Amino acid sequence: MKPHILVVDDSMIVRMDLRGSLTAAGFDVTVCETKRAAEELLDKQSYSAIVLDVMLPDGDGVELLRRVRDATPHADTPVIMLSAEAEIRDRVRGLSMGADEYVGKPYNIAYFIGRVRDLCRARRGHEQLEMPVIACRRILVVDDSPTFLQYLAKLLREDGHDVVLAHSGTAALEILAVQTIDCVVIDRHMPDIDGLETLRRIRQAPACESTPIIMLTGTDDLTVERAARDAGADAFVHKTDTRDVIRSRVRRVLRGGRTSPAPPDAVSNIGSSNARRSSPQDSTRRAPPSPYAPLPSPMPYSTGATRSQPKELNPLFVEAASAMGLNTQLARDTLAKALGRMSIDPQRMDCADLARTLPALREALRMFFSPDELMPRIEALTSIAMRSGSKTR
Repeated sequence: MKPHILVVDDSMIVRMDLRGSLTAAGFDVTVCETKRAAEELLDKQSYSAIVLDVMLPDGDGVELLRRVRDATPHADTPVIMLSAEAEIRDRVRGLSMGADEYVGKPYNIAYFIGRVRDLCRARRGHEQLEMPVIACRRILVVDDSPTFLQYLAKLLREDGHDVVLAHSGTAALEILAVQTIDCVVIDRHMPDIDGLETLRRIRQAPACESTPIIMLTGTDDLTVERAARDAGADAFVHKTDTRDVIRSRVRRVLRGGRTSPAPPDAVSNIGSSNARRSSPQDSTRRAPPSPYAPLPSPMPYSTGATRSQPKELNPLFVEAASAMGLNTQLARDTLAKALGRMSIDPQRMDCADLARTLPALREALRMFFSPDELMPRIEALTSIAMRSGSKTR
C-alpha cells in the first residue's frame, strides 16, 4: 500500500504542485485548503504524513498541529510545516510544538519529496518505495542585509540546497535550538549579537560544536579572519568574492562534513530541551537540478493535464513562459496550469488572456523568487500582456 499524504494549504498553486509531485514520486495524496476541512479528514482516517501550511484562511496551522499531536490516532504522524521563509517565529513555534520538519517557501521540490520519503520510512518502514535519491543540505544564512541575504539564498538554492534565512544572531540561535542545520554562513557585523559572538555560542552547543561554519565579511583585515578562525569558523568568505568562490567554499566545508555528528535526537542547549529535531540528508547524495537551468525533458512533477504540450506552441505562450525566469518545462507547466484554471487554451491564448492570468502567475512565481527577483518578471509579463492584437493561432 502506498503512503497516503494529507496536504493542507490555502494556495491552489501549492496544492496542485505538491499533489502532482508527490503522486509522481509514488504517494497517494489528499489535498484541502482550510483548517476545518483538514479536521474533518483527520476525524475519518489516518495518514502516513501531513504537510501543513502555517497560515490558513480559517485558523492557525500551528494550532492544528497541536490538535494532531494531542490526538491518539495521529500523535506520531510525521508533520511537515510549510510557510514563508521570512516567518522565523513561526518556524520556531512549529518545530517546538512538535513538527518533524519545516520547509520554507520557495521550496526545493526534490528536497521536499526526499524529506517526506525519509519521514514515512522512519515511521512505517516504506523501504519498498522506489524514489530518486535526494542530496540537498539545509544551510542557515545569517546577515542583517536583506539584499545580500537574498543573493546568497538564490545562489545556494541553485546548488539544490534548502536555505533558511535569519536577519540576526538572535534569530539564528533560535532556529538552531529547534532544527538541525548542516552548515551556517554568518556575517561578521550584525546589530544585536555580532557574528563572532554568535559563532562562539553556536560552538558551545553540544549538538552544533562540529557544524561547518563560514564567516562572511566585507573587510580584507587579516586580524578579522584570524579572530573568526579562533572563534571556530571553518572557512572565511569576503562579500566581494565571486559566485564561484562562494559556492566552492560552501561545497568544500560540506564535503568535509561533521567530525563527530550528533545523534539524530540530540537537542541543542541553545533553547528548549523539548524541541524536536529533524535529521539532515545523507552527505553522499547528489544535488537535484536547479529550477533555473534548462531541462531537456519534462519535470517529473508535471501533472497529466500539463505534460502534453502542443507540438507547435503558440508563440505568445512561449514568450510568456520564457519571461517567467524558470527552466523551460517548469515555466510552461506553471503557465499552462494557470491558464487551465481559467478555461483558456494555451494554444489560443491572447494578450488579454495573459492579463487575466497575471494574479495567478504572481502567486506561482512567489514560491520560486524573492520579492526583488519577482518584480522584474511580473513587469515583463505585464508588458507582454499590454500589447494589442488579435489571438495567436
